[in-house]
Amino acid sequence: MTLINTFPFFYFKTKHPKQVLSTTWDDRTSINQKDVNLFCWERPEEPAIKDYLNTLVDTNLPAIRLFIDKENIDKQLVGARNIWDRDKKHEGDAFWKDVQQVAKDFLHFSEDSTGVFHLKVVANDACKKFHIDGYRLRLFSTYIGPGTEWLPEAAVNRNALGTTNEQIVTDYTKIQRLGTGHVSILKGELPFEAQSVKGIVHRSPEITSLGEKRIILRVDI
Repeated sequence: MTLINTFPFFYFKTKHPKQVLSTTWDDRTSINQKDVNLFCWERPEEPAIKDYLNTLVDTNLPAIRLFIDKENIDKQLVGARNIWDRDKKHEGDAFWKDVQQVAKDFLHFSEDSTGVFHLKVVANDACKKFHIDGYRLRLFSTYIGPGTEWLPEAAVNRNALGTTNEQIVTDYTKIQRLGTGHVSILKGELPFEAQSVKGIVHRSPEITSLGEKRIILRVDI
């Protein structure tokens, strides 16, 4: 497990932001530490999942958004699979099992009974500006395509958030990227709520000029 500690800036009583990068999902509970704003499980890509999704990525799949809860998540994600894979192709079993497992485990360990589930194909540079989102916790994984980019504290000017990347990023060489297939948990910031640590500053990677697409999973709490 790698712990990244970055601390050039102070914000009232918030902690110095840290990011935890690990090769095991067991370390996911580190996101509950008051000074951690990003956990990433750096797992290898699963060839069976990649091959299956590559058969779907160019088939105009609709974005899936639904409320999930601990008690009914298995049934709810069967419904999600019906939207993308009504025939329930055997080749897709590994992917849908993986989505179910990480989403369910995220709800359980976070001690929240509900979340908002998103699964979609991204074909543009949406959210290309570095920013912080309004959620308490977010599960995120890029199954196909380049992963989300994020900034360590040593490379971000938080006072410039909402302006341009040129003003927000103080050192472009320090931009980090989550790997394809990695599973991350991010902390955001909720309005009018005290923060123990500042939310992670991140953005979507640029893919339009490369002609790439991404398949992403997101669960917001």
